[in-house]
Amino acid sequence: MPPTRKRRAPANEDPEDSDAEVRQPQRRRVSNPEDDDFAGGEASIVQGDGNFDAMVKNMVRLALACEYSRTPVRRADITAKILGTNARQFKAVFTEAQTQLRGTFGMEMTELPLREKVTLAQRRAAQKSQTTQKSSGSWVLTSVLPQRFRQPEILPPPQAPTHDLESRYTGLYTFVVSLIFLNGGMLPDAKLERYIKRANVEDTAAQNSVNIMVSGQDKTEKLLKRMEKDAYIIKIKDNSSGEEAVEWIVGPRGKTEIGDTGVRGMVREVYGEVDDPVELERMLERSLGANEAPKRREEAAQSQKKGRRRRTAARDGGDSSDESSGSN
Repeated sequence: MPPTRKRRAPANEDPEDSDAEVRQPQRRRVSNPEDDDFAGGEASIVQGDGNFDAMVKNMVRLALACEYSRTPVRRADITAKILGTNARQFKAVFTEAQTQLRGTFGMEMTELPLREKVTLAQRRAAQKSQTTQKSSGSWVLTSVLPQRFRQPEILPPPQAPTHDLESRYTGLYTFVVSLIFLNGGMLPDAKLERYIKRANVEDTAAQNSVNIMVSGQDKTEKLLKRMEKDAYIIKIKDNSSGEEAVEWIVGPRGKTEIGDTGVRGMVREVYGEVDDPVELERMLERSLGANEAPKRREEAAQSQKKGRRRRTAARDGGDSSDESSGSN
């Protein structure tokens, strides 16, 4: 096989320069990691901003959708459905979502209160528990409009399923929640049934009990179950006395959406113009003031629990100091 001749490079062309020119793109990709990091970091920032805006919009949509179905917005759902791996951005996303809700929709997410420990068994379990839950981690939408704008003409009930049915249901659960508030925050089941019968709401209950046409007693029961599902009221069963006692208390949504302000407004609308409005307000204050009793009992139980912990810690500390001094 004849030997092949190699072409000589021109005198003015350096072989090393030629090789450098050929390998230059590859060398630039390999030997400039700082440029790549900067470019990649800039891209990630832009992408992060886009993700942040999307997460804010999705949180606003979630809050509106949950309020439409009277379902609380739970932090676990926010993390699973919106934040994903960006759970640490919860506070920033939540704050921006609140700003958009207030500015665009005139609403904000209000955290629901914790459920009260009413029965003896619940209070004992709370005292024995080593951890104290400080927040519910659930929110509902409430209006931030001034009071003068909170009129039915401005804030009408939803139109789903119909405007008429929602108006009736709103009046019914406001009526029931007000009864419980005015009876010291707790109302026996039999007494609530008597109030409902006296108000003659069975026909309305039939239309708001998930469209189940049953007997009159079951109509009211279905209506109360719907209110309980929506967290306006809570049914409590207590067997501590040997006999089952069934009572109703105000649920987290009832306290947040209606509260003392809604009860006062309903009472004033029902009574209308009275001869002695001062006496009406005095009676109203006395009835609503009785609601503080369960809160005081729970606060007393919590303080008693903390006192026992401090005494136990002090005793354990004293024992350990005695042991150390004895060893010395």
